[in-house]
Amino acid sequence: MPERILIIDDEETLRLSMKARLDVAGFTTDAADNGEEALRKMKEQEYDVALLDIKMPGMGGIEALRLFGELFPKTDVVMLTGFADFSTAIECLKLGAKDYLVKPVDATELVARLRSLVRSRTSERALQETRRRFLSMIYIDLLGPLKSTRESLERTLKATHSKLTTEQKEELTNALSLCEKMISRIQSMDEDMKQEAAAELERASR
Repeated sequence: MPERILIIDDEETLRLSMKARLDVAGFTTDAADNGEEALRKMKEQEYDVALLDIKMPGMGGIEALRLFGELFPKTDVVMLTGFADFSTAIECLKLGAKDYLVKPVDATELVARLRSLVRSRTSERALQETRRRFLSMIYIDLLGPLKSTRESLERTLKATHSKLTTEQKEELTNALSLCEKMISRIQSMDEDMKQEAAAELERASR
């Protein structure tokens, strides 16, 4: 599916020219002439990248950037800036913008920057998915057997305590302690990972 780009700029000529160039390059584009309209569109449609002008009437680019970060964290933001706003663009990077472009925007550079950003997004998503699946595998494949092993060790210690040598008791106690530590570490996985693991377990049981 083509990446969806939202162009937010009050200069109609620039807005339309960027939209035309990105459409030709294979992106799916939409446009807004101010921050308020952009927010409305983003509530209705998810965008991969927002091209956001720093200076606009009404809601300015910095205010919009902050709101986008709070409300639409999955959308990457690239700032559009004039030469006089260069220092402000750097500040925007500190606030979460992924990149900035100086107006007038070179069409070739625009496409190249967006494709680079999209590649980074794709790689990051793939890495996150690999991490989720790996942690899900650990949660599903190890937690159950570890709990069974812990219970078995507890039963063994309780049932044969008086018959065990000091060395045997120490070995079993150390093994039980190791099981407890591993179970605790797996259970301390963050909530998202637990939910993913639970979903994987449910799918596997069908």
